[in-house]
Amino acid sequence: PAADLPGQRVEREGSTLRLVPRPGRGRPDAAAANRAGRVNDFRYPLSIPGEARIAESGVVITAELAGSLAGASPGRDTAVIAADRVAGGLAVRNRRPGDRFRPPGLGGRKKLQDFFVDRKVARAERARVPLVVDADDRIVWVVGHAVAEEYRASDPGAGVLLLRVRPLGDPS
Repeated sequence: PAADLPGQRVEREGSTLRLVPRPGRGRPDAAAANRAGRVNDFRYPLSIPGEARIAESGVVITAELAGSLAGASPGRDTAVIAADRVAGGLAVRNRRPGDRFRPPGLGGRKKLQDFFVDRKVARAERARVPLVVDADDRIVWVVGHAVAEEYRASDPGAGVLLLRVRPLGDPS
C-alpha cells in the first residue's frame, strides 16, 4: 500500500512507513523498479589482467592476455577478444536505454533490448546481465551471450584477451 502526497509518496513496508520522492513524468519510481526485478545501475573497472566482482549479478569477471588464439576456447562463460581492438581499458556495467551492438553474423547493429527479446532473456533478468564495455562505452561482450562482431578474435597468430565469468562464490 502507498499514498501519493504533493512531491512525495508514502510507502508502507511491514510496520514501517517511508517517504520517498515522487517520480517525475515518464520516470519510474525506483522502489517500484526494484520490486519489478530491475537493479540499480552499476559500473566497475576491469583491469587487464584483473577481475571485477559484480555483486548485482552474483558473478566475477576476469580478464587476462593470452599469446594467441591457439588453445583459447570460447563458450558461454569465456569470451575470446582480439587484444589489439581493446584500447584504453575495460569496464563492466549493466544495460542502459538505447544500448546497441553488433551481434556475430548479423552484419549490422542491433538494439540490446531486441537481442534479449530474441534470446528469450526474462525481463527481470536483463538488467542483471553484465556487459563488458571498452573505454568509449561500446559493448564488447554481452556476458554469457555474445561477443560483439568487431571484437571477435579471428587472426590465429594475434594476441587475444580472455574474458571469463564465474559465480561470485566459486574460487576457480
